[in-house]
Amino acid sequence: MDAKLLTNTELAARLSAAQDRVRRARATEARLRRQLVVTDRKARAQRLLTLGAALERAVEAEPRALDGVRRLIHPHVTRPTDVEALRGTVWALPEAPAADPGEAA
Repeated sequence: MDAKLLTNTELAARLSAAQDRVRRARATEARLRRQLVVTDRKARAQRLLTLGAALERAVEAEPRALDGVRRLIHPHVTRPTDVEALRGTVWALPEAPAADPGEAA
């Protein structure tokens, strides 16, 4: 066997080069993952805006559908800021009845 053995210096240089390639590959992977997250978030935001606009146009075209759509979305609008955003619009959710102070909970 005429296999040339590498010296420690040559092995160290090759190892260092391989580690640099791994670092660059990991940095590239991290950057691509961040881009993917941003792209997915933007696509979801666009879908939500499109669906919201489509719902508004559909209800404008067919006002009788408003009650059904409102019933459909009511269980999913739970954050106080979202409920407040709909208040005073045709999309406003029915107000919860005030609790009777005399009733036991």
